[in-house]
Amino acid sequence: MHLLQHCPICKESNLLPYAMKFQAGFPHLSRTRCINCGIVFANPVASLDELKTFYANYYDKGNFGLLNYKKKILSRINGIQTGDTALLQKQKKDILKHKTEGNFLDIGFGLGEEMAIFHKLGFNVYGTEYDQDCINFITPHIPEAKLFLGDVIEARYPDSFFDVVNIFHVIEHLTDPVSYLTELRRILKPGGLLIIGTPDISSPAYRLFRLFNFLTLRVPLIVDGLEHTVIFTKKNLATLLTAHHFTHLIHFRESVGDNFSNIWSSDLSIKKKVVRYVQTFVKINQVLITQKN
Repeated sequence: MHLLQHCPICKESNLLPYAMKFQAGFPHLSRTRCINCGIVFANPVASLDELKTFYANYYDKGNFGLLNYKKKILSRINGIQTGDTALLQKQKKDILKHKTEGNFLDIGFGLGEEMAIFHKLGFNVYGTEYDQDCINFITPHIPEAKLFLGDVIEARYPDSFFDVVNIFHVIEHLTDPVSYLTELRRILKPGGLLIIGTPDISSPAYRLFRLFNFLTLRVPLIVDGLEHTVIFTKKNLATLLTAHHFTHLIHFRESVGDNFSNIWSSDLSIKKKVVRYVQTFVKINQVLITQKN
């Protein structure tokens, strides 16, 4: 890990402490806020090698492992592939207004649910992922998918190649989001869609949690971990995309989308189950769908 002297977005050095996570036997994590652009970011930040180690077998560890997340996603993928049109239309109704075919790229595709949806809708699907386990997981279910182990910038896709690029709960894991957005603009066709999903620290739930810490005279705690390097509000995410010449089509908040029975049957502790229930019903994430100018 290394300490940053400048904001990773606007490069200004006017920074203030924002939050900290500290406990015995766990790396102390801290967050800094840029006064100039309002971005909150990990400081010190993990190196790329540290992050790659963290992502190895990502869905077998931590809360994902305790939630048996692979089993849940496999069930959903099977439903998508057997023609659950209600699921397809509900999740992608906003996209299908603008794009109904073409090349789809999923960056950091995880267990591949989004790729399964777009593959079923008739798109040619591509994906990048740091975790070989994720590639092994999805390949038997979408053998036609063209997958790349590593970083999207390393993949060197052609100019203006993709109709839709999905970067869902990935941008908050990047050490240099600006370089990524430049690359995504390069590989998108004119009029192509960019879908971004990420936590929203301007949501009421985040604000109330922070206020509670202040009222109880505690150091403001962070609720994420080592892997979250840059955290956005709705406003500064939209501003960043506008600066990269994207037009916003829709911007909304959403919950994590789990269900009661899955959480209850998991191996999470009681405390973590309660937190997961709250995250399921409270909209703490944001989705921004934009179009390349």
